[in-house]
Amino acid sequence: MSLLLTNNEIYAWGYGTNNNLGNGVAGQVYVPTAITANFGGHHITKLACGSNHTLALTDNGEIYSWGTNNNGQLGHKENASRPQPITASIGGQCVCDIVCASTSSYALLDNGELYGWGYNALGQLGTNTVTNYTEPIQVTSLKKVVIKQIVCGPNFFLALSKSGHVYACGENTSGQIGKGDVANSSVATQLSEKLGSFSQVAATSTSNLCAALNDAGEVYIWGRCRFELVKSPMKTELSSLGDAFACYSSPPVTWRPLSIVSAVPNEYGGDVLTSLKNCLTEDEEIEDITFIVEGQKIRAHKTILMIRSDYFRSMFQKDWAEKDKKDITIQGFTYVGFNTYIEYVYTGTIPNKLAFHVAVDLLQIADCYQDTKLKGLCEEPLKDKLQINNCANLYQIATQFQAKLLRVGCAKFGAHHMTDVIASDYFKQMTDPKIILDFLVATGQYGAFKY
Repeated sequence: MSLLLTNNEIYAWGYGTNNNLGNGVAGQVYVPTAITANFGGHHITKLACGSNHTLALTDNGEIYSWGTNNNGQLGHKENASRPQPITASIGGQCVCDIVCASTSSYALLDNGELYGWGYNALGQLGTNTVTNYTEPIQVTSLKKVVIKQIVCGPNFFLALSKSGHVYACGENTSGQIGKGDVANSSVATQLSEKLGSFSQVAATSTSNLCAALNDAGEVYIWGRCRFELVKSPMKTELSSLGDAFACYSSPPVTWRPLSIVSAVPNEYGGDVLTSLKNCLTEDEEIEDITFIVEGQKIRAHKTILMIRSDYFRSMFQKDWAEKDKKDITIQGFTYVGFNTYIEYVYTGTIPNKLAFHVAVDLLQIADCYQDTKLKGLCEEPLKDKLQINNCANLYQIATQFQAKLLRVGCAKFGAHHMTDVIASDYFKQMTDPKIILDFLVATGQYGAFKY
């Protein structure tokens, strides 16, 4: 994992056994660690990561690389535990973009030429060969095409030409080349011109899904779409490439790095989930979905919600009433409870100290949105709040929202304080004979009536 800050600092963490983090550490790194390099005095404008290697592009069009080099993916002949410049000539032109497949690398020049190097056994460098290259070589099958965008899957690339044509090359076992079969291709193949002119293509190194947006605003997908192979581009009802990867990629992912605007401090001091939570700002230009709860607004990002929640993925993908709405009114929950839920979707965590009513609200949301993890997170703080005067109430809530752990906790607590619980005001106010009987039977299982 790598993170580029706006002040030209790069941090890396994760699996570093093969010196692929660029900070000189050979082993696991659990805390973001700075990569120290001066990059010739220039600023880094982009990072691109493969399975075990990284490229960095400077503002003067130079490329630095580090990590594993077993297939020549660094663009020079040595492994590099710290950033090293690629000194080989790349067309004599300035590089304007870089991308990585798993063990291959690509550079797009400002004149539209495309160069590649590294692993090529599946033909993913587009040279009409299956020979690996340790230094950049022009993608020969696109020599006469002016390319304006390049993206990569694990072992293939998609290239978009200045004229709006889409080309694909490399591994095709899931139909990711889009030519109607599953045969690999070492020559860049153009998608059918019948699909129209395209303005953007999308792929990611973690998925064999491909997507493209045409000039009419239509999103096409092909490759591995969840558990099916789509061998030729198929038109969807989606409106963005981000939605395509949130809906059809397995697992759901963002197809390009997440950019956090006005959320990252000058010096990195938080974790990724905290930074993700900081995306929940009041900046209406960034967010594209608004929930209205008790008259108050909660703004969020549809793509992030779809990636991190099965419920929201269904809401925005299937034929729900909320599918195309930008403002969604939520009823039945409190503002505080639903806002805490949205923060949970982003971060996977809830606050350590929850007010009783907020925890109950979250439990109800978890049951409604079928989120078993959240339900478990809510049950523990509610068990800690068990008292004689709320035991029967919490048991009823646990039964209503199918919170099994909380239900057992209430039954055990009630068994040890049965006389006082039955004498409590809330138990006296219970009117549902089924819940009363169920509570008595459950407490009896834990010894309430053994004497």
